[in-house]
Amino acid sequence: MKLDYHISANLMKGTETAYRWLGVDWPDNRYLLISLSGEMDKHPKNVAVKGLADWKCRYDLKTGRFDVPKMFAKGNAEALNWEIKR
Repeated sequence: MKLDYHISANLMKGTETAYRWLGVDWPDNRYLLISLSGEMDKHPKNVAVKGLADWKCRYDLKTGRFDVPKMFAKGNAEALNWEIKR
């Protein structure tokens, strides 16, 4: 069975304002917020499409580490359950 993968990583808006629109008070020029999405499509066409929809993480430019702020926990849990029934 062939699997097709469609994956994307996107920078979230707000790098120039340190993501103030999210209500955070992070240092300027310290973090990048990344949104991950993707799907795994199984064939034949009568099965569900499963994937990841808008899972978010933060990259610290000073330490070189990724983390997931608590403010993203609920949305990330929902992102892991993304599925389209056909």
